[in-house]
Amino acid sequence: MPKNKKIEFLQRWMFIISKINTHPYISKRELLGCIQEEFPLYDGVEGVRIHERTLQRDIAEIRNSSYMDISIEYCPHHNGYYIPQDEKSISKLERLFEVSSLLMFSDLKDIVFTESRQSRGLEHRFTLINAIRHAHEVTLAYQKFTDAEPKIMRLQPYGLREFKHRWYLLAMDVNSNSQSSEDLKIYGLDRISQLTLTARKFKKNKQVKLRQKFQHCYGIYTSKELPVERVVLSFTPLSGRYHDTCPLHKSQQTILHTEEEFRVELNLKITPDFINELLTHSEGLRVIEPAHLRQTLIKKHQKAIELLRST
Repeated sequence: MPKNKKIEFLQRWMFIISKINTHPYISKRELLGCIQEEFPLYDGVEGVRIHERTLQRDIAEIRNSSYMDISIEYCPHHNGYYIPQDEKSISKLERLFEVSSLLMFSDLKDIVFTESRQSRGLEHRFTLINAIRHAHEVTLAYQKFTDAEPKIMRLQPYGLREFKHRWYLLAMDVNSNSQSSEDLKIYGLDRISQLTLTARKFKKNKQVKLRQKFQHCYGIYTSKELPVERVVLSFTPLSGRYHDTCPLHKSQQTILHTEEEFRVELNLKITPDFINELLTHSEGLRVIEPAHLRQTLIKKHQKAIELLRST
């Protein structure tokens, strides 16, 4: 099978699995409609028409595939397909979506090992990448950790960002009163459900510069109100070796490297994500400047000590 056909074949299977997983008890007619309306919008499959017989064959092959190992069940009561959501099947789906780009290269399975701890929502990346590339709006249900129920939203996606095993969508809410570059919001993929790629296209705001938006930030949090500051950190020699090979930020520069101390300078915004990262290195870390960062870390450590002593 030619490489482009392999990619199309894999895309179709992944689309079917993703659609059934995010729309439990979807009927054969609804699933076929989604494939015929949404799938042609994906890269490399323009003009492709999928018929009922092709869909039935795909579902049967997914069920019988040794490397997919995904159960697609049919519920007569709900008249639709679903994927059992037990712990084992969820784990399979997460790993499947994570390594889908490698599935066609079977010789890599014994030499490429990815992190086993992954966030929810990885199955959405496939659809979102296509939506971003072709400027298509998406509809989805989004539930914040503080919300009791999910909220249906219509978004214009601009990009994806990964941070500490979690993936985030950078998008604008169509129902927002403003569409300026500052109105770009961040949505965790692990809180997204019922994602649908629509045929509605939108004109991207040229003032949105994603690389510039995160240029001086560590992590996913960013704010134009926060200033870029000079941060000087001192590590023990052992901890310093780690940070020399794995810098905290691209602006990091070594200003002192001796047998007693490893000192670095960074220029970035002091975000909550950066503060939390520093807390994980406390045993071998001293904050030289700025003073307010040092005081923030001291207060957080004091609260942690009080909490530990209270147990």
